[in-house]
Amino acid sequence: MYTVSMRPFQVIVTTSRYPTLEMQARAWQLAARFQCPYEMRDRKTMTAFLQQTDLVYMVGKDGRDRLYAGESEQPFFFHPSMAKIRVQRLVDDEDDSLVAAARLQPGDSFLDMTLGIGADSIVASYAVTAAGCVTAVEKSPYIAEVVARGLRCHQEDVPALNEAMGRISVVQQDHYAYLQSVAENNFDVVYFDPMFTRSRVQSAHMEPLRAVADTGTLTEAVIEEAKKAAERAVVLKAERDSPLFERFGFHNVKKHRTVSYGTMHMEGGAGR
Repeated sequence: MYTVSMRPFQVIVTTSRYPTLEMQARAWQLAARFQCPYEMRDRKTMTAFLQQTDLVYMVGKDGRDRLYAGESEQPFFFHPSMAKIRVQRLVDDEDDSLVAAARLQPGDSFLDMTLGIGADSIVASYAVTAAGCVTAVEKSPYIAEVVARGLRCHQEDVPALNEAMGRISVVQQDHYAYLQSVAENNFDVVYFDPMFTRSRVQSAHMEPLRAVADTGTLTEAVIEEAKKAAERAVVLKAERDSPLFERFGFHNVKKHRTVSYGTMHMEGGAGR
């Protein structure tokens, strides 16, 4: 489900070198969706593209799309990152902090309000199995498209990881608007990780996201809507001693080395 409502800067869609006809057609379709120009790649470098625009969305081969922004020479692209290691640990019957905090079980419905690079959604998808479902919300249409495409096309040597990635449903929408649109008690767990755009993300691979990611903060109104949408719990991941836990009433906080998970359990299946 995609709706494009976020366009704060100039964007150009192109392809990798020597594109197939299918890649060119998809680039045209994305340009129409993003309401921005499509330019053929030819021999033009990304540096040259970025001299005329803020962001370049590159349609790549085998579903490997890229985002180029700012002065970074490294693009953002989808990769399961630490999710691969975390899923492998779960396969080996080891614990995972998110799974434990949310008490995820097969058949659960999990709503990730901060998709980002998708790692937590992948882990949750493995935990809830094919009997459950994971919906992940991302405000930026460009990040949402790169990650959604990667989740469908990327393959690793861990079958359980590939299956988990393929089950995730990505929704491109503002998280507050999305929460207002869902029915009460629609998900077992609603999850927030506002750390995604913050300083702990230091890799060059992540730099382009700083220009396009939604950097808005959580508000009481968003948390209240989350409590209505969650039948069992709302979970917040933040820095180890973040003031957000106390501010929003997450009293059940489990601290780890650098991060903490706060859980707000719903009473009687309702968030009020």
